[in-house]
Amino acid sequence: MSVVVPILNPVLSTIERRILDHCVAALGKYSLIFVVSDQADVAGLKQAYERAVFVSFSDKYFKTRSTLASLFLMEGFYERFSWCEFLLIHELNSWIVKDELHYWCKQGYDFLRADSEREPGFFDFLGRIRGLSDQQMQIMDTDFAGNGLFLCHIERFVNTLKRKKSEAHAYRHNALLVHKDALFWELEPNRFWPGLRRPTRIVQKRFSVKLSDQVRPGMNEREAWPFGLTGINDQNIEGLPHFA
Repeated sequence: MSVVVPILNPVLSTIERRILDHCVAALGKYSLIFVVSDQADVAGLKQAYERAVFVSFSDKYFKTRSTLASLFLMEGFYERFSWCEFLLIHELNSWIVKDELHYWCKQGYDFLRADSEREPGFFDFLGRIRGLSDQQMQIMDTDFAGNGLFLCHIERFVNTLKRKKSEAHAYRHNALLVHKDALFWELEPNRFWPGLRRPTRIVQKRFSVKLSDQVRPGMNEREAWPFGLTGINDQNIEGLPHFA
């Protein structure tokens, strides 16, 4: 298993540097890979993080979060890491609470991420089968803002993208969606037939949740916290827990 950190801009903000330093410390026993633009000057990052491996892709994928999402919908992205079984994608808006990565890789799931905060009945079952309207897609897109932590089984993801080529192409070229990768993996693989092994919503919340005022157990309650938190920013980063 490997930890992949996408770097949109190699000049990190104070918060991004803090999150990255914490990621390196919390998950230091795993392979650490920085995904960067092939045009980026990463000399400073290489000096600061000597243990990290740098893997580059076309600069066109590192313009915005939307273009990065398109990269996450390319077979070639996952095939670059075919030598390992699982990837943990860790964007610099997430926080590792406790190192349970090995545990989650052994649970038999192909895809884990923080669930949408929206109630599951908001979009009815038949609507999900038929496909959501553009308006519904944009509503769901906002649900995944800041939700940048997910674990994926590489072979299963590649097979899904091969099976859903036309759908993935449509998502990649949808300029209205910022988190198009999250929507694709949420809606498409299991639309007509189970394609990815997914957990229940309860289990998903044990993997990761979006940080909010409602999600703040006692600081010493290790078992009450999930593996990771998403939605981290300069307004809520203070006082986050870490259980070694």
